[in-house]
Amino acid sequence: MIKLTPRLEIIAGLVKNSEVTADIGTDHAYLPVSLIERGKAKKAIASDIAEGPLTRAAETVNKHRMNGMISLRLGAGLETLTPGDKADTIIIAGMGGETIAEILENSPEIVNAAKLIIAQPMSSAPEFRDYIYEKGYSDIRERLAVEGGKIYNIISMSPIKITHAPLEPHERLAGRDLLERRPEHFDKYLKNLTNALEAKISGLSRAASPEAKSELERTKDILSKLS
Repeated sequence: MIKLTPRLEIIAGLVKNSEVTADIGTDHAYLPVSLIERGKAKKAIASDIAEGPLTRAAETVNKHRMNGMISLRLGAGLETLTPGDKADTIIIAGMGGETIAEILENSPEIVNAAKLIIAQPMSSAPEFRDYIYEKGYSDIRERLAVEGGKIYNIISMSPIKITHAPLEPHERLAGRDLLERRPEHFDKYLKNLTNALEAKISGLSRAASPEAKSELERTKDILSKLS
């Protein structure tokens, strides 16, 4: 069986009884192959925007003799899927948060037909939180994965829409669900955030402009709510 990285292992653990899982930005297709090996998905779509990763994905699929269970697609985002694919689980990992939001925004029919969406933003997590809370995604849950000395956010959600209370600045930065549940690795995650805020405050304290002073007070307020 394929051995997944800690980041992909957590993502795989979130998938349950999927008929069709779509892995967007699949790279080597390790995740879809692993999901089928473990019986977590019956079929999968492995999609990537570049030919190189898709070639590597094809090698993995061929090696594990899953050509009849994994469909390889070349293209951007969810544009490689059709409603007829009936993907009930969508995974978009390893991209910036704003890019993931754009992918979801551009394919509402595919997104709304799914039961579970899993996102793993490599950057811009606060901006991604803005998007999913404003759009009303439900059952938002965050996990943390430690890999290569870094901490990664993994966010699962349902496309069924509800109304959320607006995110407070400290919730936007750290994650409302993470602050409420404080899962594994949370203490280290929070320490990283507060260290970055303290460094920002130190830099802003030396600036004299009104904008810097305003940002200084805002940053101090966020830090106080996370400390």
